[in-house]
Amino acid sequence: MEDNNIFALDIGTRKIMGLVMSRDKEEYKVLAARSIEHTTRAMVDGQIHDIAAVARTIKPIKEALEEELGIKLEKVAVAAAGRALKTCPGQAVRERDQLEEWTGDEVQALEAEAVQQAQHSLAQTEMGLEDSNYFCVGYSVVRYRLEEQEIGSLVGQTGYRAAAEVIATFLPRVVVDSLYSSVKRVGLNIYSLTLEPIAALSVAIPSSMRLLNLALVDIGAGTSDIAIVKDGNISGYAMVPMGGDELTETLASTYLLDFNQAEKIKRQLMSNETISFHDILNNRVEMDTAALKASLLPLVKKITAEIARQVLELNQKMPDAVMCVGGGSLTPGLTAALADALGMPKTRVGIKVREDLANITGDFDILNGPQGVTPLGIAYNSMDKPPLPLIKVYVNGREIALWNAGETNLMQALLSSGTTLANMYGRPGMGKTIEVNGYVKVYKGEMGTPPVIKCNGENASLETIIKDSDIITFEKGKDGLDASIYCNEFNPGLTGFVFVNGEKIQLAPVIKVNGKPCGANEPVPDRAKVQVEKRNGLAHILQQAGVPAYRLQETEYRYFLNDKEMILKWLPLTVKVDDRPARLEEIINPGSRIEYSLIKEHPRIKDIINVSALDIKVTVNDAPVILTASSCAVLMNGRPATEEEILINGAKVEIDRQQSGCILSDIFRVVDFKTTSSGTRLVLEVDGQPAGYTTPIHDGNQIRIFWE
Repeated sequence: MEDNNIFALDIGTRKIMGLVMSRDKEEYKVLAARSIEHTTRAMVDGQIHDIAAVARTIKPIKEALEEELGIKLEKVAVAAAGRALKTCPGQAVRERDQLEEWTGDEVQALEAEAVQQAQHSLAQTEMGLEDSNYFCVGYSVVRYRLEEQEIGSLVGQTGYRAAAEVIATFLPRVVVDSLYSSVKRVGLNIYSLTLEPIAALSVAIPSSMRLLNLALVDIGAGTSDIAIVKDGNISGYAMVPMGGDELTETLASTYLLDFNQAEKIKRQLMSNETISFHDILNNRVEMDTAALKASLLPLVKKITAEIARQVLELNQKMPDAVMCVGGGSLTPGLTAALADALGMPKTRVGIKVREDLANITGDFDILNGPQGVTPLGIAYNSMDKPPLPLIKVYVNGREIALWNAGETNLMQALLSSGTTLANMYGRPGMGKTIEVNGYVKVYKGEMGTPPVIKCNGENASLETIIKDSDIITFEKGKDGLDASIYCNEFNPGLTGFVFVNGEKIQLAPVIKVNGKPCGANEPVPDRAKVQVEKRNGLAHILQQAGVPAYRLQETEYRYFLNDKEMILKWLPLTVKVDDRPARLEEIINPGSRIEYSLIKEHPRIKDIINVSALDIKVTVNDAPVILTASSCAVLMNGRPATEEEILINGAKVEIDRQQSGCILSDIFRVVDFKTTSSGTRLVLEVDGQPAGYTTPIHDGNQIRIFWE
């Protein structure tokens, strides 16, 4: 602060102490000090309950110090109870479908999600409170992981799965907010904020003593704060929610006193042998101090037993010594009871008083004794070490106090405002899983949008460094739309028109969803089963043109022809595409012209035997000649059959070539017989027998033709 002066306030449960300290090299001097007790129970167990009442008590202290020193006090150093500090680990994992580099913003968002998870875990531990009840004062990244492998930095790395682990530090928001609001009401800004046990340690246990394993217990009116020192560092904090007020309340209930009167009697226990008082019924009571102390001893043992439990739990063993500060440490028999509870010699538990602080000068009676150690420590600590000041910013119009640890970024401001950073980015829309013709396909929802963040009207990111009085506006990213799939998206293509026997037919697939026909613009639900039947196959087109389905089924006939197994594939129609024969399984292009005609539903005998094209082999004048018979004899399953009879599937068909149906005159169609000859009569013979033009001939006949 200016002129090497620091204004410090110790806002306690029973009273508020204020002082102004100056520093000249290694010498610290108290320039002025004031103390005022609360007139009401504005604070309970170290927590501000009535901000206005606390502010009314701070104001005369501030004004009196300003008047005495002739200065204007604008900033103040304060401390929060040790019970307030909470540390909690957190972790977050993100997965994505595409193999891309992780950007700085994505990593920052991952860290924020881990901090948010720590904040949520802490809130659940603290009796299920809301996350926003805690004030994040900072965090450190413990480790990153990429594809389950530890890695130094995620930025620029490529992978599907990333994780971040952090250790985050929190204060209950009400602690910081109430302190901030109380001093703000009297025109003060918080210069630095520390913890009460840290402040007391700074003066009670200097660094030269910290190689010892020591416990500091600051026993106030509402709480008993504990800090452990070993190996040169502060290793832990704890709090017992009991202090001097419990003793006061016990006196009040035991002897029918109001709280303020019981508090006065408690303070007389160390100086008077007898105490007289009137109870609330105006009965005068006079008692020996020893009797009063004896009535409080069970409660003293209860408090010290709890303090000892916390010390041993934090330290994992009995410390070398215990130092007590705070007004409550003057409670008769407390240090002896604490030594017994810890199992330590009574000489190892003592009280640290202001008079022991040799490097702090300035004589003020209100700072004497153990109750002056903490307020002196608040001032001393803020001078001795670089302060961790609070700055104020505005998030969506709300004033937020932040611990400024050097470079405070915008993400910390959002955390402190109670923003749920895990949901800062718009959530991806819900996807759909659809089975298409037996194959499972996944359709992703739309990605959410990033948040819109501005600082002082300018676009900003989570990493933007902020300063005091910055105005931040934040809009959550919009959630992505759920995946929308419509039936027409399953159209396999090849749409258009064809012409069937001159009729215009539109090509279109048949789509069924869960077994029911689906219109082109009809949405498909999640986990639906979709069947897509292409309609640009020739068979489908013909059926669409009105050809009965049975006409489009090719039937396979098996039969035996003269004991030889034969197969006939029969389709009861003929079809051409663009004047060429076509098969039903062909895919037809738009614009094609299809011609079809229906034929017999079942094959006939003539479809397997061309009886008019059977070859008959004969010899004519010793030369071989082949004739085509006009008819033949056919047997099906042993009985005569005509050409028009329906072929029976599996039938045995026999052909009798001896019954050819040719006559002798058919020879002249294939044999060039000269008509000029010296003879006068044409002689015809079949197998040596005279024959005429109409004599039947058969396969293998010997024929002679000559003139005589």
